[in-house]
Amino acid sequence: MKKKLILIAMVVFTAGIAIAQPRAIGGRLGYNMEVSYQHELTSSMLEVDAGLSPFIYQKALIVDENGMKVPVVYHYGRAQIVLSYDWLESITDGLFLYLGASAGVSWGYGEFFDLPRYNRQGVLTTYRRLGLPIGAQIGLEYDFSIPLNLSLDWRPMVNMFGLRQGDLTSNLLNIAIGVRYRF
Repeated sequence: MKKKLILIAMVVFTAGIAIAQPRAIGGRLGYNMEVSYQHELTSSMLEVDAGLSPFIYQKALIVDENGMKVPVVYHYGRAQIVLSYDWLESITDGLFLYLGASAGVSWGYGEFFDLPRYNRQGVLTTYRRLGLPIGAQIGLEYDFSIPLNLSLDWRPMVNMFGLRQGDLTSNLLNIAIGVRYRF
C-alpha cells in the first residue's frame, strides 16, 4: 500500500510539473505547412509538428521494361509528424536561440508511387511511401509580452528510409516562420 501511495504521489507531482510549464500552439509555415505544439521544460523545449508538404507537379524520365527512357508527368506530396528536442539559450529579454535534434515519420501520397519503374537490369522497382527522416533544428524565437511568440528556424533532415533515401535536396530548404499562442 505504501509503495502505491508513493507511486501515485510521484505521478501527480510529475503531471503537476508538466502542466505548470509554458506551452504554445500555432503554425509553422515554410516549405511545409504544419500545426505546431511546443512544451517548454526547464532549459529546453519539446516541439511536435504535424503537416503537409506542397503537392508537387514534376516531369521526369523513367526507365521501362526494355531499358528505354520514357517521359512522364506525376504529382506527389508528403504528410509528416516531426518531434524536436531543443536546448534554449536566452539572448535578451524575450529573445531565445534554440538548437536541437529532430526525428519524424512521413507518408508519401500521389501518382509518383504508382508509376512502374525498372532498374538498368529490367527489374521492377518501387518507391516506399513510408519515410523516417532525422536531422537538426536551429532557430530564433521571440516571446512578446502578450501570449504570442514568433520564431524563425531551419530544420534540415535526411531520409533514413523510404522515398529518396539519404537525399537532402527536398529537406534542406525547410526554413519556416512559426506563429504560436502561448498558454
